Amino acid sequence: MINLEDTIVACATPPGSGAISSIRISGKDCSKLYKKISGKSMAHKEIHISEIELSSGIKEKCVLTSFISPNSYTGEDTVEISCHGNPLIVELLITKLKTLDCRDAQPGEFTMRSYLNGKVSLIEAEAISDLISARSIENIKAVNKSLAGSFEKKIDELIFELKSMRARVEGEIDFNDQDTNIDLSEISANLDSFLITIEDFINTTSDAVLMNEGIKTIITGPENVGKSTLMNVFTKKKTSIVSEIAGTTRDLVTKSVKIHGLVFDLIDSAGLSSRAKDKIEEIGTNLAKNALEEADLIIEVVDHNNLNYEMTYPKGKKVVKVLNKSDLAGDEKTRRINISAKYEQNITKLENCLVDAVFLSKNQVLGSFSARSRHLNLLNNCNDEILRACSLCEEFSIELCAEHLKNASGYLGQIKSPYSSDDLLGEIFSSFCIGK
Repeated sequence: MINLEDTIVACATPPGSGAISSIRISGKDCSKLYKKISGKSMAHKEIHISEIELSSGIKEKCVLTSFISPNSYTGEDTVEISCHGNPLIVELLITKLKTLDCRDAQPGEFTMRSYLNGKVSLIEAEAISDLISARSIENIKAVNKSLAGSFEKKIDELIFELKSMRARVEGEIDFNDQDTNIDLSEISANLDSFLITIEDFINTTSDAVLMNEGIKTIITGPENVGKSTLMNVFTKKKTSIVSEIAGTTRDLVTKSVKIHGLVFDLIDSAGLSSRAKDKIEEIGTNLAKNALEEADLIIEVVDHNNLNYEMTYPKGKKVVKVLNKSDLAGDEKTRRINISAKYEQNITKLENCLVDAVFLSKNQVLGSFSARSRHLNLLNNCNDEILRACSLCEEFSIELCAEHLKNASGYLGQIKSPYSSDDLLGEIFSSFCIGK
């Protein structure tokens, strides 16, 4: 477990050379450290220029900005040091600070302390990390809405509504004896209404996760139908090798692209033939099958020689079916999208279909907020418990219904405050960059 009593230090700016680098220090011994390196007492929001001796014969003129607890990012005494952006100077400065009773910060430890000290909620903390790693303008807009409380407000509304239902159900249990019939019609109606609400919110959250984390999209189909050509059309460069020789693609070729401002993480895979010609092609086919399991979206490509191609995909996967090489065969009357990857014909229609296929909340405005897979998994768990509660309510098993409502409430609560604090918080914050 991370020791939160330590004073921690890390470079808060990206590694490499630049005009300025920023080093962040936080912890209870900041005031002592500040005194040692500046010769002055630490004061809130004070800026001080200090020449710090880094090693024998090397001094660095730094700008020190200090913040007194609790009015800082972490809620602790904090010092931010600006120095020249030479990695050697940064390394020497951090080494110097560690001799003054600091230790290296772990990934996300500054933000973890901010969360534990009540400066930000867990949802805000996750949004801060998402803002740093956002890969599109739309994603940034969505994260800003989460930072403004859009996602957390909706979670609070669901928690309040669920607690009200629990109170109603548990009240019936407490104030009715076994000889009294309980009227479950109102409770059942409330559960049905809540189920519609949370299922709609799950769809919106699923879209938010895809926007935030990227849409894992695999291009698959039989050999030599133009999968790699289509990959190159999307990426606008020679990402995959294109050849008339079947089975050219052996490994998974990956590249992220933006379609209508949304990030699609494309995977060009080996053809899913029934019989591999050699061991390497067999490995490529197995990699493609594994990628199908993890994909959010599947683009199945065939040509006029493979119109009867059929493949069974993992249950629940979204599949867009494409007929390539329309320049050779014309428009075939199929339910597939006719394109020519070679001549980039009908690609805009295909792109529109990809966006339409992957997002669930058709009547919602995309980018309502930012969310993570962790949130979606907990919402789905909550939904499962509500479904069980509905079923038990119909069977007049009100005590068991109440138990599942309690479980559902617990899952919603974990979005804001995880039960298994140490392990889960470590997992969440380990994805943050060091210095944040």
